[in-house]
Amino acid sequence: MKNLSRRIATCLLLGSVSWASGQEVITSAAQVQALPIEVAELDRPVRIEGVVTYIDTASGQAFVQDASGGVSLKLTPEDELPAGLQSGTAVIVEGVTARGQFLPRIVGGPTGLKIQTVGQGGLPAAKPVNGPQLTLPDMDSQWIEIRGVVRPPPAPYGGAVLALEAEGRTFFAYVPETAEKRSLPPSLLGVRVKVRAVAGTFVNDRRQMTRRVLLLPSIDSITAEETLVVDDPFQRPLTAFDELLRAHTPGASERAKVRGIALLAIPNEGLFIREENGGGLWLQTSQGFSGPAVVPGDTVEAVGWPEAENFRPDLRGVVFRVVAHGPPVVPIRTTARDLLSARHHGDLVQLEGTLVGLYVDPLSTRLLLSHDEVFFEARVPATVARVPLQEWVRDTRLRISGVCENIPGEAVSSPQTSQTFFIRVSTIGDVVVISSPSWWTSQRLFWVLGGTLGCALLAGSWAIALRRRVAIQTKVIESQVHRAGVQEERQRLARELHDSLEQEMTGVGLQLETALARVGSDPAAAKLSVERARRLLHRAQRETRETIWDLRSSPTDPGVLPGVLREVLGPIAEAVGATVEVACSTNFPDGLHGSLMHHLVRIAHEAVANAAKHGQPKSIMVSLDFIGDHIHLLVRDDGCGFLQATAPGARQGHFGLTGMGERATKTDGKLTITSAPGQGTQVRFTAPLQFNHAS
Repeated sequence: MKNLSRRIATCLLLGSVSWASGQEVITSAAQVQALPIEVAELDRPVRIEGVVTYIDTASGQAFVQDASGGVSLKLTPEDELPAGLQSGTAVIVEGVTARGQFLPRIVGGPTGLKIQTVGQGGLPAAKPVNGPQLTLPDMDSQWIEIRGVVRPPPAPYGGAVLALEAEGRTFFAYVPETAEKRSLPPSLLGVRVKVRAVAGTFVNDRRQMTRRVLLLPSIDSITAEETLVVDDPFQRPLTAFDELLRAHTPGASERAKVRGIALLAIPNEGLFIREENGGGLWLQTSQGFSGPAVVPGDTVEAVGWPEAENFRPDLRGVVFRVVAHGPPVVPIRTTARDLLSARHHGDLVQLEGTLVGLYVDPLSTRLLLSHDEVFFEARVPATVARVPLQEWVRDTRLRISGVCENIPGEAVSSPQTSQTFFIRVSTIGDVVVISSPSWWTSQRLFWVLGGTLGCALLAGSWAIALRRRVAIQTKVIESQVHRAGVQEERQRLARELHDSLEQEMTGVGLQLETALARVGSDPAAAKLSVERARRLLHRAQRETRETIWDLRSSPTDPGVLPGVLREVLGPIAEAVGATVEVACSTNFPDGLHGSLMHHLVRIAHEAVANAAKHGQPKSIMVSLDFIGDHIHLLVRDDGCGFLQATAPGARQGHFGLTGMGERATKTDGKLTITSAPGQGTQVRFTAPLQFNHAS
């Protein structure tokens, strides 16, 4: 709270200075970039002339370069963009300064962002940089030229069109979502190229740079510097799996061609293949098939770059083709201890095990099994029917067939030691029940053999040892589940803070802006706005305490909902001069789960805050009805509305709509948003009175 007060005082002081000295128009990109954040937030007027270097209307992002440097523009659906606006267009931009994700940027003023086309002169000369220079923070938004070698991007960066290696640095390159061509020609993989792009920046919540990326106007911004030979990659000679990345092997760093029989295809990721007389190999494909392009048993030829992995090299950036069809591969029958050796990493195996646990997550059903005192998992995809899985009980004997993937140990001295492994199952037919649990449990057997003390002690010792092993593995799984729970709790706390504290701060900001606008012409009105801001700050403090209390417990009496809604929503509408009316049916149910009431109030809070912040409404209507076994919430305003297709989301730093959607999902409910320019906005939320409380 002290930091907030200090920041408000700074803004008022800077605003007073700016008011007294007049608003000088900023005329260069470098001047915008050099502004302190506190000054940039004061809506300093800007008028610069330059060339558009990158524009993506889908994400609302654009960049303009003038003689002094580059600067970022924030586009909104309300901005009227001139026809034919694209990279290379010479423009005059008029707007105001604002806080950007990293450096200050230009946004629309009270009348929106004004962009005037003055010609089509093409892209300007780019600033040549090397890899280390490009990592400097001040390179953000600059139009640059860099040379490097094209590599396929790893799977976690699926949105990138390429990875560029330059002087030991790797930069991921992206093209606009609206670009006609988004795929990199395979012939450029491994080629040294020259790239002209805007230097973009990924940041953390502390405004620190976490990654420098390249924003390409189009695929045509990549120019090959070597003689580009568009040959057939499949004309390369075959390489045995065991020859990949082996010392003294010619062409070890070049693309390699392999041939094998398909074991398992994972959509949009890759496939496992087996060599005729060898083990398995993982292929990460750059073709991006939307479904299994191959079926088990197909003979596949693949070309890609070898990359070192824990137990066996794999191929990245693969292109592949099916050259023959055949019967599915027969799995290797083995044991759990044999699989711990990692000799069968990536290969199709079959082994038996006893079920000791079953865990379901959003991606798969995990079967915890034991075999020969070794515990392992079988992971069944979520796309496989779960009904048979739910009927399995502890101690069921199963036969599992699938691809083995070893998990390395943590010891640096033995990186090839497998700590454990799991079996990746593709179909329900890969899991076969051998036998159901026997009636002879360990306790019954103990009573049968109770006359022999020695045998009883031996059986008891064996049971204790087995339980200890199960407990150890169970703790590992519980730890994984706990980490997932911590992540979920972080997301929930983020929603609570956004829906409470941030909205109150928005009201404070609106009142302070009103005070600044009236301090000279109407001091009494300015004083009233400051007083309202003070009350909002007190309310924010109270709201923070209430949010902490809400996270610990929630009311269950639905009769308090009308009063809570009026108390929570009234100050938000009052801050922008709007009225809010809450209408609630009187057929209250006997009780509501506290979590449902909490999510409902937060959805209404976010809807009204969005209307007040963006819609400029005069009135807001909130109605609450209980129909059958469902609760219905409707928030309707007469504001300016918006285009839903181009509404900014989490990627642009707006989390309100995302948070409302997450809350609807948590209550098994449905959220519908209807809006159009000039027609106001309706937010409709419907949820069952009884829902999965665990969510």
